[in-house]
Amino acid sequence: MATEFTKESLPAAVQSLFELNQYTVEGPRKVHGAEVDLIARSKSNVFAPPIYIEVTVEYVDNDKYGKDVGKLAMVREDIERDAQLLIVSSKGFSLPVRERANKTRIRTLTYTELFRSFERFEPYVELFLGSESPRAKEIISLDTIYEEPFFEDTLGAHKATAYLHDWRLSSDPKQRWLVVLGEYGTGKTALTRILQYRWLREYVHDSSKPIPFRIELRDFTRQFDARGLVHHFLDSNRLPHLPLDFVMSLIRTGRVVLILDGYDEMAQYLHARERRTCLEALAELSADGARGILTSRPNYFTEGEELQVFETLYTRLQQSKYYLGASERARIEQERRVDQLLEQFIERFERTLRDLTPEQTEALVDRALAHDEPGRVAVRTILSRIFRTGDEGASVSLSGKPVIVTYLLQVVEELTQGEGEGQGEAERFADEELNEWQVYKLIVDLLMLRDLFQRSSMIAPDERRNFLHLLSVFLSQKDNPVVGENEFKDLIAKVFSAQLRRLENRPEELERLFADLRSSATLTRAEDPSRSGWRFSHNSLREFLLAEHLLLSFRNGTFIDDSVPITDTMRIFAAASGHEEVAEFGRKLAAYWGQRSSHPGIGRLLTLLWDGLCPPGGSETRGTCLTNITGRPAALNRLVLSRLTLSSLSEPSDLGGANCADSELYQLDFSGALLQGADFSRSVLEEVKFVGADLSGASMAQVFAIDIDISDAILIGADFRRVKAADISVIGNHPSGDATRRRFEGIDALGYIRRWGALVDRIPIEAVLRHHPSYEIVNKVLDRLAEQSVHQRRGIEQRGAAAKDVPFARALVDQLLRATLLSNPRGNAEFLETTEAGRGAFKRFVETGQLPEPVINLLRRDDEETWSV
Repeated sequence: MATEFTKESLPAAVQSLFELNQYTVEGPRKVHGAEVDLIARSKSNVFAPPIYIEVTVEYVDNDKYGKDVGKLAMVREDIERDAQLLIVSSKGFSLPVRERANKTRIRTLTYTELFRSFERFEPYVELFLGSESPRAKEIISLDTIYEEPFFEDTLGAHKATAYLHDWRLSSDPKQRWLVVLGEYGTGKTALTRILQYRWLREYVHDSSKPIPFRIELRDFTRQFDARGLVHHFLDSNRLPHLPLDFVMSLIRTGRVVLILDGYDEMAQYLHARERRTCLEALAELSADGARGILTSRPNYFTEGEELQVFETLYTRLQQSKYYLGASERARIEQERRVDQLLEQFIERFERTLRDLTPEQTEALVDRALAHDEPGRVAVRTILSRIFRTGDEGASVSLSGKPVIVTYLLQVVEELTQGEGEGQGEAERFADEELNEWQVYKLIVDLLMLRDLFQRSSMIAPDERRNFLHLLSVFLSQKDNPVVGENEFKDLIAKVFSAQLRRLENRPEELERLFADLRSSATLTRAEDPSRSGWRFSHNSLREFLLAEHLLLSFRNGTFIDDSVPITDTMRIFAAASGHEEVAEFGRKLAAYWGQRSSHPGIGRLLTLLWDGLCPPGGSETRGTCLTNITGRPAALNRLVLSRLTLSSLSEPSDLGGANCADSELYQLDFSGALLQGADFSRSVLEEVKFVGADLSGASMAQVFAIDIDISDAILIGADFRRVKAADISVIGNHPSGDATRRRFEGIDALGYIRRWGALVDRIPIEAVLRHHPSYEIVNKVLDRLAEQSVHQRRGIEQRGAAAKDVPFARALVDQLLRATLLSNPRGNAEFLETTEAGRGAFKRFVETGQLPEPVINLLRRDDEETWSV
């Protein structure tokens, strides 16, 4: 700890350290005429003796020690015999001093030693490094076969663990947070576990290095705050004894490096405002010197519509001329911290984890199957045949996905069953390509067979798979990161109800089924000790089984209405299920579409199948793909839809007159769409993009619209009446007309859309005129006129903000002169003087934002089209 202390700062630092660890501290205090610097008393143990502390910034040799020990000795002899005595030095102690102090029961600690004495991380370290810990054994096994992945992006190609090792120890304050992106199965979670393991080992050997705290964000399916996030980690990792405030101080000072895994798994359950709250928590954690890594699949954290890098509240309050109290200023600073954090994430420090190269994959297989030649042949055979069709129709190899390699290694025995080396299941695919759907189906099939032959022949593979389908639904719901014993048994009773009904010993049979199914090869015990249970061994396995369940149920005429998110990976699986299969599903969707009010889950099916129904570069436009299902005009009312691109600026869809009323639309893209007369009334619109869309005459009455992007959209006659200010925020063009975008909320948002010709309920005219391109000039000029009575006319008309549009500034001054809010003192046209009426008008503007009537008329004159609607 390289902090340079002074005589004033060291006692304050020692006092703070004790207070953060549940002590009350007083001092300095006179003891028999001598002054003791600090006295600390434990809050948690009222019977613990007090600690008398001498603090010095000097190196303590025998001479210095003699002075300090004299004061402390009086405490033990004359005041409290059981008192603990401590000398803290920022520079250190000579060896003779250490020996003398030890004999007289006086502790001598440098500030760094004192600090680390409070870092009681031993139970956490033992959990992951202890020889008897199951977690330690598991992570050591992973480290043994781990194939080092690479980052590959605009910053170059770097070995991920080496890059992150250097990043962790870097002193660059601008690189304290890093986002690691990667598609499903690229090994993001494995990377974070390896980092935790290796960095913990380094910490044990050198405690000056930061200790890693790894937190799985998928355990947080509701919004959280910073303290709740850290508190969860402490409780889950044998550290509940550490005071939360102390741990938060360790994070802020860089003594802890945070590893937050799986932002996408959390974000898929949260709405925009909830994610904003979570990002505020991350911003709070990122304060001061904190360091952290955040992992995510692409398109959950880094899309522009999610990262609104705007100082929203700050701008709004400044423009509205509101008085800012202490709480308002604190809130503004919090908002600005969020925006600065997001700007850092999106624009500077983001790395992309790539799949393994063919050479790495081969090395991993050879290492894992060093003594199994038939297994190596089988796994290589399968891996060489796995491809995905890319955007341009080209085949992209998936042989380097660590998750697929891992599962194939797990079922290697089944792959090699048959006659001869390397024969068996792998032999069937020697001459044909596999895609994600087929390889995951193969893996699940083989895992089902393994359970049948190695665990229990009492449960048929189809029965086990049916149970796992329902379990995938349960574990995909918002509040179910794991399945506990009671929920597990409830699902068993549901799936095996007919079998259990026929038996007299139902409890015994239920227990037998429970013991069998919980040990299925697809499941693993959850690591979180605060909530015991089971989950799928990899997220993509759950997603495959859920996609399979949804499509099989649909084929049988059943719509699953459970509130489960449709992820990008599930859509990849569905699109890979086969062209003819997807086309048939599309025809069934169209047939059922007219009855969608009776089938609430139909919107999720459209989301699941969309990438297969309308593949990039396909023969049909998105608009045609959509109306093939919904009819024309598009009938999208009473639906739940998410993450669909229905139009683009390069390929606009004609969706005029579309019925989207009473729906929940999340992250839909209508960019460039022709939506004249479309009906979105009473719908929830969250992060929906209408960039460059034509919304003229569209009905938006009573919508709940959060962060809808209406940049460059045509809004003439769009009806936003009966929309509450608390229910709307929009992203739009900067009033200056430049390329930047801004986020507007509440009254400001209503003012923005009114400025561009939409219909809204009555709002203050200032809320509309605030978006006029010349409003900044008005704002600055009236501020200056309110400050003093006499000004040079040239300064008002040509300097500062006025320089951006001198003709407008002159017109503004002329308007104020005609309205007698200004005058020319003594008839001198080169000067301006505020009249008595002007002083009152300008003061009202500064205090309340109310514009003088002449200024309103001037600004409205530029917007005749807006006001004619």
